[in-house]
Amino acid sequence: MREKEKRKIAVYSVCVNFFLSVLKITTGVFSGSKALVADGIHSVSDLAASISVLAGIYISHLKVKEFPYGIYKVENIVSIISAFAIFFAGYEILRDVLFTGKQIQIINIWVAIFGIFLTIIVTFFFSRYEFKKGKELSSPSLIADSKHVKADMFSAAVVFVGVIGSYVGFPVAEKIAVVVVSAFIFRSGFEILVESIKVLLDVSIDAKTLEEIRLIMEQHPMVRVKSLMGRNSGSYKFVEAEIGIATNNFEVAHRIAHGIESEALARMPLVERLIIHFEPEVLEEVKI
Repeated sequence: MREKEKRKIAVYSVCVNFFLSVLKITTGVFSGSKALVADGIHSVSDLAASISVLAGIYISHLKVKEFPYGIYKVENIVSIISAFAIFFAGYEILRDVLFTGKQIQIINIWVAIFGIFLTIIVTFFFSRYEFKKGKELSSPSLIADSKHVKADMFSAAVVFVGVIGSYVGFPVAEKIAVVVVSAFIFRSGFEILVESIKVLLDVSIDAKTLEEIRLIMEQHPMVRVKSLMGRNSGSYKFVEAEIGIATNNFEVAHRIAHGIESEALARMPLVERLIIHFEPEVLEEVKI
């Protein structure tokens, strides 16, 4: 069910980016705004990135015999690709406005403004929706794609400043806006890149998840937690624990450990696997 929801949102992203590509290029042509046409071409690259996210989500949940722990980290690899796409978007904005010396010649400013504002509205609301869903589903690729869509909103804002600046005779405003917006774009890409690399290097899972699992274990009076650690893999978490159980009866200890595992997995659906190593804590005295 969770995978189906992620695929559905990724399909929404593909549709949104296709719509934005057509909208920008069409309004750019009819308004005479080369910057808007260029931003439409940039949205085509966003469309390709969204398609890669959809493919990554689908591939990451395939069961492959050679990968018994799953190939969930495909999502993180797709996130890294999205991060570099964001870097490229920021570079393209800087290059087109700061280094090429292009001047915007507007034929119909209201057509351009309509296309820009519709782009800003669509990207603003969809990026918030996709980011929220990405957090709920713990999907790094959806979170990365939401930031990519948000970066597209910034690029539309740059185009708007450029159009207005050119129209009123102050093209320098365009260059100032580009520098500010590009800084936000590069920061967004850097955050995505760092988080994805950390997961690929098996950084520890979040402290909140570990604490919740610890509380589940410690609520049993016979259990003492000795060590607890975990790692992320795409949307999912793998956890290992070493506990002491106050009994020498193997069947009782096994039943307690199995009960803890079942409860943790039921309460925390994003924990794919919980491996518990248990040892007896009570020794019988034998007098001979």
